[in-house]
Amino acid sequence: MAFELKMPKLGESVTEGTIGKWLKQPGDKVNKYDLLVEVQTDKVNTEIPSPVAGTLKEVKVEEGQTVPIGTLLAVFDTADGEAAASAPQPSAAPQQQQAPAPVAAQPPKPSQPGVPQPSTGLGSPAGRGPSAVEPPSTPPARPAAPPPPQSPSPRPAPAAAATATAERPDLSDIRATPAVRKLASEQGIDISQIDGTGLGGRVSRKDVEDFIAQRQSSQQQAAARVVPAQPQSQAPARQAPVPSLAGDQLVPLSQMRRAIANNMVQAWTAPHAHAVMEVDMTDLMRYRERVRGEFQEREGFDLSPAAFIAKAVVEALRTVPSVNSSWTDQGLIRHRELNLGYAVALGEDGLIVPVIKDADGKSLAGLMRSIRDVVDRAKARRLTLDDLSGGTFTLNNTGPLGTIVSSPIVPPGQAAILSSESIRKRLVVTDEDAIAIRQMMNIVIGFDHRVVDGSTAARFLTAVRDWLQTVGTSVPVY
Repeated sequence: MAFELKMPKLGESVTEGTIGKWLKQPGDKVNKYDLLVEVQTDKVNTEIPSPVAGTLKEVKVEEGQTVPIGTLLAVFDTADGEAAASAPQPSAAPQQQQAPAPVAAQPPKPSQPGVPQPSTGLGSPAGRGPSAVEPPSTPPARPAAPPPPQSPSPRPAPAAAATATAERPDLSDIRATPAVRKLASEQGIDISQIDGTGLGGRVSRKDVEDFIAQRQSSQQQAAARVVPAQPQSQAPARQAPVPSLAGDQLVPLSQMRRAIANNMVQAWTAPHAHAVMEVDMTDLMRYRERVRGEFQEREGFDLSPAAFIAKAVVEALRTVPSVNSSWTDQGLIRHRELNLGYAVALGEDGLIVPVIKDADGKSLAGLMRSIRDVVDRAKARRLTLDDLSGGTFTLNNTGPLGTIVSSPIVPPGQAAILSSESIRKRLVVTDEDAIAIRQMMNIVIGFDHRVVDGSTAARFLTAVRDWLQTVGTSVPVY
């Protein structure tokens, strides 16, 4: 029998992948779990194993092509029906089982609260035209719902949004990935209101983000009473025109650059604030000079100031645990685990943030090993999806770039990020009213003001500063 292999979901925010190299060719015999094809995404490069045993009959996507999640990649001939049946498939069958069940027996009542619809994030994307309001052909017993308004006007209340969810048609026909559906659900958006610009009318993350931006713009315009809200809602936000100049060259967006852009747009929806504090690093740098030689001989690489700063951040998060949190509409989530994201610059290719898990359980040497490991693997493009997930706070060490003050953007799902700037010798007036040359560094916190207040941010910076100026000057390396 035939088995169809489709592009799997390779991460929560991954919506497409590029075929790097087919490791098997049509006609080759393939065992279950044999590595089949290399796939490149905006986050990692990975190899997809074969979910069945059989013969590779046909390759549907050539090397170098970029296709969305759920695209048919290859067809197998397999006599093992059980293996094919047990192989993970995009959940079209569960969707068919679930579709008639919820409301075919009785129509939803306006007074009933909306039921969350996880099936919209699990079913494989079905075909969808430009309009997102056509009701599906099944179930026949479902009452027809009026077309939703196309205006991105603000919703009146969560309860009203829930009622609208209960009354709208089945959205299993809407073409969108689970990550896009989740984003729309978190923002209280009926995904059927969004016209998809992707392949076959697919609703992309950018479509949802544009819809959110339009809705926020209309809300602000209505609040300020500058122009009537209704006319404004009819005009979608457009990018400012770019002047065309002689010698201009269009540089296509890489997957990583597009992902960075999407993440930054999503991150900037949080209300940002920043605070800066000076740290006297003189004593700590002297201590580092005393211990770095032994560390170099033992480990084979240098003991960077970044390890001390990471340790100071970990200890400060213990002192001010509210910074190790995340915002949700239901409430603040205080994380028990302390997983430290460490931003790594990849030059013109962009920026990536691998995560050091359980950072609070590591010694100074352990943190230095972890930093060296994630930086080396990031630059060699050998990070895995697990390396990029689970971060609760991020450290951005911009000092080697020479900056003295920056304004870091908080990663989505976190409450704050800290930048450590370059360490420079400066003339400083000491507490004894003497003028001295000291090694000074600025630390900058960017924080989501919904979660962290200015006073809390200042307490956190103070804890980082005090640790670096006192404890860090003699902390055991191992």
